Amino acid sequence: MSRVFRWRVPVWQADVDAFDEVRSSVLLRFLQETATRASTDAGFDPLFYERAGTMWLVRRTVLELLAPARYGDEIEAVTWIADFRRVRSRRDYEIRSGERLIARAHTDWVYVDRVQSRPRSVPEEMQRVFLPDGRAPLERPPFPDATPPPWALASERRIELHELDALRHVNNANYVHYVEQAALDAATAAGWSLAEQLAAGGRFRAVTHDLEYLEAALYGEALSVVTWPDALTAETLDRRTWICRAAAPRPVLRAASRYAWVDAETGKVRTMPVALRAALALPHC
Repeated sequence: MSRVFRWRVPVWQADVDAFDEVRSSVLLRFLQETATRASTDAGFDPLFYERAGTMWLVRRTVLELLAPARYGDEIEAVTWIADFRRVRSRRDYEIRSGERLIARAHTDWVYVDRVQSRPRSVPEEMQRVFLPDGRAPLERPPFPDATPPPWALASERRIELHELDALRHVNNANYVHYVEQAALDAATAAGWSLAEQLAAGGRFRAVTHDLEYLEAALYGEALSVVTWPDALTAETLDRRTWICRAAAPRPVLRAASRYAWVDAETGKVRTMPVALRAALALPHC
């Protein structure tokens, strides 16, 4: 049996977006903090890592958004370790508000040296505490491979001070802002701005994000955000996004995301307008 940890917090007004739904970035920060508290609860607090000269870095996160949480809700994260590898560990999560399942997620963490960020073997003591009965390592499917087509939509942004975390690089949760904004910008370029979506009675809402973190982005750097459609159905749009340093082709993050077309009032998934599907099917989007 894996060691299970629970943590509950209220949803603050600052946590919700223009539609009174908790932002994806807030949920990702909640997961990160839950993981830190779960480690501390098991005896591996920040002082332990400071003495050991190590830390955990996120390599990949898969977030499945199942129902919106809103201001005034109380949300609870339940988390446990799914496996250990030599230098890695997968942590699973569920987020609930009462009986409602808000989200599922799992994160692949890498155990590294604090100074040079080189991988280090996970201590046996830690493995025994979190997985006392042991468990075979899980298969880790590779990130879905793809290369931006020539017609992919590109934009640029500069890393600002408020986007950095205690390690002085862009916090992992902040990247999802870039990814979701790029999706909205692409819809706007196709003639479907947010105002036009709402006028048609709907809007796009993220329902899944698969985020692979490859390098750290630092203060002042210019980033290129490149996005393109991957698949389209009557109700959903799959989109790929690469975030790269403006001067280098290698991405610092790759994302595979799915957006559902939902009713502007009820938030329920519905069929897209025919004109919207036609616009999104064009290669310049």
